[in-house]
Amino acid sequence: MKLRLCLLTLLLAILLPAKGQQVEWAVDFSTVFDNRECDNRYVDTKTIFQSQLAPEVGLSFYGGRHSMMGGVVWTQPLGMEWEQHRLSPTLYYRYTGRKGWTMAFGMFPRNLMKRPFASYIWSDSLRYNRHNINGAMASYSGRNGYFEAVLDWRSAQTATQREAFNIIAQGEFNPRGTILTAGGTVMMNHFALTHPSPPDQHIVDNFIINPTVGVDLSRHLAPLDSLAIRTGMLMALTRNRGLGMENWKTPSGLWIDAVVSWRWLSVQNTCYVGRTLYPFYTRFGALLDMGEPYYQSPWYNRTTISGNIVANRFVNVTTALDFNMAEKNTTFYQKLIVRVYIDSRYRRLPKKYKLSTL
Repeated sequence: MKLRLCLLTLLLAILLPAKGQQVEWAVDFSTVFDNRECDNRYVDTKTIFQSQLAPEVGLSFYGGRHSMMGGVVWTQPLGMEWEQHRLSPTLYYRYTGRKGWTMAFGMFPRNLMKRPFASYIWSDSLRYNRHNINGAMASYSGRNGYFEAVLDWRSAQTATQREAFNIIAQGEFNPRGTILTAGGTVMMNHFALTHPSPPDQHIVDNFIINPTVGVDLSRHLAPLDSLAIRTGMLMALTRNRGLGMENWKTPSGLWIDAVVSWRWLSVQNTCYVGRTLYPFYTRFGALLDMGEPYYQSPWYNRTTISGNIVANRFVNVTTALDFNMAEKNTTFYQKLIVRVYIDSRYRRLPKKYKLSTL
């Protein structure tokens, strides 16, 4: 370990005098308290209480448009001392273009994305525990909207671990001067085999499509800070190849998402009504379907009421109440989320907490 640190220091000493190269660093800290009261039908009754520290350091060059970063993510449950801690690597290259393009390759922070994926793609538990995306990302942000896509290689093939990755793209078009929006999310999820694999193990293919239209009245309803509604069909195509190549399951339903915020208070409601979106969840769980387990139900409604206790340049402290209702289930979450972020460019944290299903 000491030899590696010496080599890294020597490399920095050689490279720093070169024109346009600068040392970059960032420190991202968060603490999550999430108490879940429920009947254990879809999720366990439990309390998630953990802290996470993610420092990184590296070099940027060509005016900061290119950067190489490395670090570590330390996730530590509270009340466990050193037990059950987890260390994960951060190592990536990032390109920030002048015309709205951003790309990243390697193991990079999830918060580089323009907008978190919806709850049928990423659950709260995944966001808490997987700080990084492993793979690649490309995003574009312009005057009339944004588009981004990621390749997330969740697990490599080993004798005990199945190969798993997904490709996800999302975007939204909102012409300047109008209130109309159009966009959506598309995912291809591939859950493959171990190597060697037993004869009863089969590849599972999974696709999710969610085209949406909506209205964004945020610029037209003072004194409200935001008011937006999106709706569309939420469809899945899932096949376990062991049940036959033609045995596709095609659940679908109506998906509606609405959010309103004023000063420090936000309210968001997300509703799905249709057929169970995760037909194989009882067999594969979150190894295949990484969204909220409530999508096993033919209908699901989530109402989140959140408030920003502290929202300044470097610190966000947010409290939230989540009311999750599904078939034969009601679950109540109480949350307190603290995030502290500082980097060498002194970028600001978002003033508003990014709600999980936006």
